[in-house]
Amino acid sequence: MKTTALQFHEAGGVDALRIEEIERPKPSPGEVLIDVKAFALNRADILYLEDNHYSVASLPSGLGSEAAGIIEAIGAGVQGFKVGDRVATIPHANTTYGVHAQHAVFNADYIAPWSDRLSKEEATSTWMEMLTAYYPLIETAKLKPEDYILIPAASSSAGLGAIALAKDIGATVIATTRTSKKTADIFASGADYVVATDEEDLTARIMEATSGAGVRVVYDPIGGDFVDDYAEALGENALVFIYGVLRGLHAQVDIVKMVRKAATVFPYSLFNHIRHEDQRMRGVNYVLERQEKGLLVPKVDRVFSFDEAIEAYRYMLKGNQVGKIVVSTE
Repeated sequence: MKTTALQFHEAGGVDALRIEEIERPKPSPGEVLIDVKAFALNRADILYLEDNHYSVASLPSGLGSEAAGIIEAIGAGVQGFKVGDRVATIPHANTTYGVHAQHAVFNADYIAPWSDRLSKEEATSTWMEMLTAYYPLIETAKLKPEDYILIPAASSSAGLGAIALAKDIGATVIATTRTSKKTADIFASGADYVVATDEEDLTARIMEATSGAGVRVVYDPIGGDFVDDYAEALGENALVFIYGVLRGLHAQVDIVKMVRKAATVFPYSLFNHIRHEDQRMRGVNYVLERQEKGLLVPKVDRVFSFDEAIEAYRYMLKGNQVGKIVVSTE
């Protein structure tokens, strides 16, 4: 039996992608086969295509780790799910599962219920976005209503997820974007302050917003020399989580400035938490409980058809999106 999937046979970025007919996979022990209804794109998928990801593809390869659909078959030993269940995948470190397809197998330990309150586009967008922010903000920083948090690159899905979690707690969000083009969208997503870093002095704006106290938590996907742009605006005992490398693999941290604030810098990855079952289930349950109340609903920027899947990747490269880019397989 056949299915259709995004595949690449050589490293080469988006130009290497092809929509191809392949054999429909069968679940091995511990796996489920999902009839995919929608899948979401992530910039890490581009790194994987370019052979710049820490995971190395075994060619030919599929890609993608975010999908929502219906369980069509179950492998031996799977518990807690049955054929017909609506589920969404939880991204984790692997080179085995590519869900950008009409049918995909996935490790049953890393699937979660698809809430009845969410569309397929919202369900597929949930777990990377919300769990990436959950562990640093909720479990490590223990964000509180009186806190100020800095969220750079806030128009990304990860940034919007962090805004949603922070505002659910009641904290004050200072978000950044490069230019004022996306400012209105970020305000609409819940940010209390938005700083266009190409146009404004970030430190000055933070200190003004916090009445000189500085921010206690930073959720930073940029890294590199950007850290110095806000180092003087950290509050006492600040926690800086660097989870991205938009300005390169090597963050430039001024030790003296950090010592003055008694700040701690964390190189952070979602994958280092969800590989532990207890941490994974705490995060999943936290998000599901709030989604049942109509909270923590991901913002979807644009939906493409499956025939337009490669064009969806090209759209992501332009960087104009605010929220998740999703492909519907139906």
